[in-house]
Amino acid sequence: MFKNILLTILLSLLTLTQLKAQKDSTFIKEGYSFGVLPAVSFDADLGFQYGALVNIFDYGDGVRYPNYDHSLYFEASQYTAGSTLLRAYYDSPKLIKGIKTTADVTYFKDLALNFYGFNGSQAIYNASWEDTDAADYKSRVFYRHQREMFRVITNFKGHIGTKDTPFEWLGGFAFFNMKAASVDVENLNKNKSEDNKLIATDGLYDKYVGWGIIKEHEKNGGINTYLKGGLSYDTRNRLGNPSRGMWTELMLAFNPTFLSSTQSTYSRLTFVHRQYLPLSSRDNLVLAYRLGWQHKLSGDIPFYLLSHLTSSSLTSASSEGLGGAKTLRGILRNRVVSDGAVLTNVELRWKFWRTKLFKNDFYLASNYFVDMGLVTQKHKVDVSKVDDSERSLYFNQGNDKLHMSYGLGIKAAMNENFIISTDYGMALNKQDGTSGLYITLNYLF
Repeated sequence: MFKNILLTILLSLLTLTQLKAQKDSTFIKEGYSFGVLPAVSFDADLGFQYGALVNIFDYGDGVRYPNYDHSLYFEASQYTAGSTLLRAYYDSPKLIKGIKTTADVTYFKDLALNFYGFNGSQAIYNASWEDTDAADYKSRVFYRHQREMFRVITNFKGHIGTKDTPFEWLGGFAFFNMKAASVDVENLNKNKSEDNKLIATDGLYDKYVGWGIIKEHEKNGGINTYLKGGLSYDTRNRLGNPSRGMWTELMLAFNPTFLSSTQSTYSRLTFVHRQYLPLSSRDNLVLAYRLGWQHKLSGDIPFYLLSHLTSSSLTSASSEGLGGAKTLRGILRNRVVSDGAVLTNVELRWKFWRTKLFKNDFYLASNYFVDMGLVTQKHKVDVSKVDDSERSLYFNQGNDKLHMSYGLGIKAAMNENFIISTDYGMALNKQDGTSGLYITLNYLF
């Protein structure tokens, strides 16, 4: 299992650091460095996952270390039932002189993507409908649907004025080709015993389509391209895990109809502020927080892009939420989806061991966090076609309530930038799920 592999890695690193611990790091890395990690896991419905990821860093002459000249990331994995992830990501401040360039190309076929409706707690979540032992059990994939995504994203960033100014301009575009459908139960039931097979029944996605809440011209997905631009203020002392400084961005995204298959243009405003406060003289203890707000300015956003979060960089294969590994840890993935929402993450980060080994710099760290999210702008939901007998089972009246989780994590890092991350979060409200374990790369922000 992937979790067992990760624990082995962490225990090995801990043993090494006990033999050769350093109080601080004056390490300078030159040339190339790379990290490799297998992707192995099991899901009762998706089957076995197998694959790997590799992140290659070029530090050049080491003058900019721990910042790099070029970073190239590849990820490929597949579940035996058919879910597939293929991703290539490039990040460099050197490709174009004076401009930081990132580019992402991703293909992601998810046979069982989480879908809980819109507007957070206004959409009722009934955990027993997924519980095979419950009297009112419906299906383990009742709150799922199938999505196939091909995505290309580019981002460009340059200083406004001299290269030493913290003020920067932002620009880029994002292209999505989305295909949405009901869960293919017949496919997921292949090679399963009779007592473990999924029940063929309408899921929440099918009901939303039937009720007209998901529009007919959106239910199967579509092509969308948006252009984005904005401003950034960045005083971080390093990229991978800053110990001081702030990073604030304001971005406008515009999706015109002539670049998309949608029937309406739409625009979004995204604001994200991150700050890193050192609590010790050697920067081994840091308080970090992130405030994020996204708001629809105009038009109609198709349902399959409501969860997308506009970003100037991607630290993982997905940039969506709220809920899950990259937004609200411990809360169900995509539990809070709306036209606009606010997000807060607060973390205490502690680097407790550091060592140098095989001409590379390693450290172990822990983090303790609280995550919060709230709908600030509702997505229009017309329930006029929902039968009165079902309305109270699926929909709440009133405004959204605060979604909150807390937890802890452990990090293992090589050369400040290849960071293996494990976070365990717990939701405070059962309407948001119970808990989640996330094994990914990089800090949350």
